Amino acid sequence: MDIFRKSFDAFYDIIKPIVFSLTKTDPEKAHELFIGFCRTLHAFKLEGLVLDNSANRLNPGFKISNAAGFNKNGEISPSVLKYLGFDRVVIGTVTYDEWKGNSRPRIRRYHKTESLVNWMGLPGIGAREIAEILYNYGNHRVPLTINLMSTPGKKGDDLLRDLEKTVFALREVPYVNRFELNVSCPNTKDSQGGLDARREYQKQVRAMRKTVRENMLSEQELWEKESPDLNETDIDYLLEDADDLIDGLTLTNSTTRHDSRYIPYSPGKGGASGDAVYESSLKTQRLFYGKIQKSGSKLKIIVCGGIKSPERLQERISFGATEIQVYTPIIFSGTKLLREFRSQSAQSG
Repeated sequence: MDIFRKSFDAFYDIIKPIVFSLTKTDPEKAHELFIGFCRTLHAFKLEGLVLDNSANRLNPGFKISNAAGFNKNGEISPSVLKYLGFDRVVIGTVTYDEWKGNSRPRIRRYHKTESLVNWMGLPGIGAREIAEILYNYGNHRVPLTINLMSTPGKKGDDLLRDLEKTVFALREVPYVNRFELNVSCPNTKDSQGGLDARREYQKQVRAMRKTVRENMLSEQELWEKESPDLNETDIDYLLEDADDLIDGLTLTNSTTRHDSRYIPYSPGKGGASGDAVYESSLKTQRLFYGKIQKSGSKLKIIVCGGIKSPERLQERISFGATEIQVYTPIIFSGTKLLREFRSQSAQSG
């Protein structure tokens, strides 16, 4: 099986420049090609043969999952992602209603700096359709996280009821044992029409946590994905009473600070990921970790954002992380990165 997987990884390296060239004006098409390939493997039950490898049997000491956006509507079977090297699969961001998001193109790729900017706007097919897709995958035995937020445009009590309905639609789906509240997406409009509703979400964060917690099953966990653009006052506010309602933090989402070292010719909107977010993501993690340690909080940490090498991974783990999420680095390095994470971490452990 290692031979097939190494061939698959080598093929990705060969075809990547061609795909990047063909999808330069709309990088979303490249991901759609990847989804189509994964669905074909699953349809013919070839995922184990083509993708499985000995590294998947290694225990690196942490869990690996994809980040939100990678499998937005659950189009890729959890079994395919398991054989790629993920221990857990994140679905979403899921909204209750179908939402088209912003018009395409809505992603810009920066190959030289291994970064992306996206202003997708939470497109998706809606919680009920996603639940049906996940039910149909059957007994895959892969733990699932539902990354959720309200349908854009919802405010106040309508926002809370929207979250409630999403939890109801998905809490009974087999293997869903975690919800991840996305209060950090920089690409949804606030009540004034601006393209960043994060401040408004923060003001209502306790009510959102309570709504999700009260409606999910007692054995399920609630996590919260945070922005890398927070200041210390923001962090203190988010940590206040957090232990009572959430189990952990995912650090972090993308950044609206488009550093010209990584994002030349910024589109002037959207969240930057990959190398462009690594420094601010690490800084935010360190701030959260220091405050968690000082307070004696039991909150756990998942890390996400520009983790493209085993060295960066170890740096993030040294500040309290027990799990990681990956997305943008896989676009540039391929899924062989997951094998490297497992192999090198297992050897060093």
